[in-house]
Amino acid sequence: MQARNWIVLALVAIVAILAVYWAVNLSAPPEAPTMPKPLEYGGKIYLGYTGPLSGLAAPYGESALNGIKFAIEDINKAGGIVIGNKWYELDVIAMDDKYFPPLSAANAVNISKNGTPVIFCPHSGGILELQKINEKEENKFIVAAYTSSPTVLKTGNKMTLLIPPNFEIVHIPTMADYFLLKGMKKAALLPGTHEYAKEWAKAFKDYWTRKGGEIVAEEPINYYVATNYTANVSRVLAAKPEVIMIAGPSLPLAGVIKTARTLGYTGGFIVADQAKLDEIMYYLGIEYDFANKKVLKGDISLVDKSIGTTSPCILAVLPEASIDPYIQFYKYMCERLPQRLGNIPLNWEHVLNYETTMLIAKAIEKAGSTDPEKIMEAMEKKVFPADGYRGVPKYLHGALLRVAPYGTIGVLDMPSSDIVFDNGELIVILGITPKFWGQEYTYTDSEGKVVWG
Repeated sequence: MQARNWIVLALVAIVAILAVYWAVNLSAPPEAPTMPKPLEYGGKIYLGYTGPLSGLAAPYGESALNGIKFAIEDINKAGGIVIGNKWYELDVIAMDDKYFPPLSAANAVNISKNGTPVIFCPHSGGILELQKINEKEENKFIVAAYTSSPTVLKTGNKMTLLIPPNFEIVHIPTMADYFLLKGMKKAALLPGTHEYAKEWAKAFKDYWTRKGGEIVAEEPINYYVATNYTANVSRVLAAKPEVIMIAGPSLPLAGVIKTARTLGYTGGFIVADQAKLDEIMYYLGIEYDFANKKVLKGDISLVDKSIGTTSPCILAVLPEASIDPYIQFYKYMCERLPQRLGNIPLNWEHVLNYETTMLIAKAIEKAGSTDPEKIMEAMEKKVFPADGYRGVPKYLHGALLRVAPYGTIGVLDMPSSDIVFDNGELIVILGITPKFWGQEYTYTDSEGKVVWG
């Protein structure tokens, strides 16, 4: 009997304990989850831009600047740049240098007073001037160099980002070989008088003659002033070239091509990468369906036997692009950016400056600093691969490379492409990588291992 009473008492105690437990736990509010503290606003981080925003070169300069601005808009909409427990708004300070290199340097000095870690410039003359001052302690900054000129790689500057492919080892071998392999050896030059065109002509002459070709005439033209090309073209045609190399903006080059055809020239054209073949076709009144490779309007024979570069949205629709690993990049850019441009076609100046601004944002975040040297280190070692960053599914740039023996840092490595019209057929050349042909330099990684060379 006594044992039974103890059992009853024990059961009563257990029930009482459980009742208290349930009462406490069912009535008490659940613990609130630990929420991350909101980020503190840290202010603005400024990027810089010096380039042509007036005069004949203004559309080119505005395209580069708009690419930067569009990226900044997207970065800020997505929460800005985060460093530590603070978020920062990105902005750009832009100044017009009228395509005049001494003014580029003066602008950069003024811009750098705002603590700008990176300053963009879209012409080689200005870039070379910026490289003379950007490593000085009082106004240290990275030069985001929008040029395909190899000259800016030979300075030994350790805070440069070459954005487009180097024409000397990408476009010149590809374009020249197309005609040389057909046995067309006689070339004439109609380059512009600006620095980029002079460099292109010099490198082209070197490659062409090394490969057994002959330069039969050379007639520089100031494409930013001249509007009538008959006399220049006539002198060149008198030398009976099989191929003519032209270097300048798309609009005047369209005029040169039309003049040459009117004067009876039936040979080929090598179009330096400053211009775009599809833009030249537009100025010549040619409407072409690149997706289906059909002429809709105009005389396609005007650009017969012509090789050059094309715009990103042309690459996005070409049948061959379906096998291009970078097709996601072209489509993303062509869906996202044109709506902000109105009637202005999307070009590489928009796209590559947009992409580079995104990469700079990632480098700042990885560096945890706006110090230019730390940003360069992050760009080289922590940024790539960047695919997926800020919603961009695929990036064209895949690495930051060094230039030996100069010690220049560096080159944003990316593939390129060209198109050719030959006997009415459109030929697409994708995935062009650097082809060295006697250069005194190579591209290496940070450990000195040759990547291209």
